[in-house]
Amino acid sequence: MTFVVVANLDDLEVGDTMLVDDLREPICLIRLDDDDVRAIHDTCTHQQQPLHEGFVQPDDTLVCAAHASRFDLSTGEAIGVPAVAPIPVYACTIEGEAILVDIDQQLNDAPIPHRPYH
Repeated sequence: MTFVVVANLDDLEVGDTMLVDDLREPICLIRLDDDDVRAIHDTCTHQQQPLHEGFVQPDDTLVCAAHASRFDLSTGEAIGVPAVAPIPVYACTIEGEAILVDIDQQLNDAPIPHRPYH
């Protein structure tokens, strides 16, 4: 696969998250500032909760809304408990007003989380 347009910058305010569910895996987009958008797998590695419902922190981490697992948005590493496994981070770029993700270009070696069972 290559980079594909998944959203427009107007769709995502700074500090917000967005679910992209029309790719092979569910992706959570996070806009950190005007020209910085990150793409991670949308499934928390603790209990498979959706990460797009989480909260962006000033230190560029995302806190899962379900159990407060926290993930570094650059490396995907879990910071503290309850999650200990990293989350996949994907290549993401901005071209003009378009946000593009390449789901085949994973930027870390984290395994793909299991999908929720419910």
